[in-house]
Amino acid sequence: MFQKSLKIYKSTVEGSIKEMLHSILHQADCSLPILEITLFHAPDSNEQYTTLYNEFKAIISDYYTKECPLVSYIAQKPCNAPIVAEFTLLNDSSATIEKHPNYILLKSQSAKELISAGLNADITESTYGQACDIFESIEDILAKEGFTLSDIYRQWNYIEGIVSLNKGKQNYQEFNDARSLYYSKSNWTGGYPAATGIGQSYGGVIIEINAFTGCCHTNIAIDNPLQISAHNYSKEVLAGNKQNRTTPKFERARMLGNTIYISGTAAIKGESSIATDCAKEQTMATMEIMDFLTSPQNTNSTKNSYDTLRVYIKREEDAANIMEYMQQHYPAPQKTYLFCDICRPELLVEIEGVAHTAQ
Repeated sequence: MFQKSLKIYKSTVEGSIKEMLHSILHQADCSLPILEITLFHAPDSNEQYTTLYNEFKAIISDYYTKECPLVSYIAQKPCNAPIVAEFTLLNDSSATIEKHPNYILLKSQSAKELISAGLNADITESTYGQACDIFESIEDILAKEGFTLSDIYRQWNYIEGIVSLNKGKQNYQEFNDARSLYYSKSNWTGGYPAATGIGQSYGGVIIEINAFTGCCHTNIAIDNPLQISAHNYSKEVLAGNKQNRTTPKFERARMLGNTIYISGTAAIKGESSIATDCAKEQTMATMEIMDFLTSPQNTNSTKNSYDTLRVYIKREEDAANIMEYMQQHYPAPQKTYLFCDICRPELLVEIEGVAHTAQ
């Protein structure tokens, strides 16, 4: 695989969108190629989301006049700044970069990798309709560049009103049904991608993917004995008509090379949510599950360490306790803290991350 890194920056001034975004861009490391900038900010409406997304892209395009990175905008409120940005940087001089309007292709003689920006659809459609339209676009992009659906190794699924009901159908279940439909077109003998399914306040459905094909020492799914694989959930924990429910198609993590991509993880043992309304206790349980997932005994490695963690928090009043716990027990990784809804009503926190392992 191609070596990449993630850097997290937050706005340091209060002011206009341009002033706040420029305060981030001025901080950014420009010594390496910037592949993508993912922005987190809370708009007031879908109309404002669309306006701001266009403004963000225009500002970044003006700033990086020669090599403009991909830009994604996720409608989640950062905990500690008006805007937070995650920069994906390329650390691999062997790769050539081929840029397209909504994705980047990295190439070498023996491998290629596709990184997409946030892909969306007509927001007036249902969650199911939007997801189907986006997956169709993903199919087209992958086919054009010589990938299959099963080459996706990491996926992010942002869903407006994730646990809301639309004509009696839960949005997250509608998304899962669409994903199952399109995933059924491919052979997943190597396991599904690592993935996150999480809420956002506006923006409809947004999907980001990373796909890889070619020579790689390791490209495997990682299971977690503490949790039932999401794609093996019983119908009892799924929302909607019992006969028509489909499971979330993702793995608990994937290892590509020496990098572990950890899916969105919450306080779920087996397939049941841990029965506590304390966000700190859920955070502790979530990290216990992630620590075991990435442990040497579960990954056949000698040492693993987190590089970055993204922490999704449902209730604003829980943020201080969660952040204090994470900083005390996991001080080293870079962290992004965001407010958003989570895929089960009883869950208060969800965490994803990237770790590296020594073979």
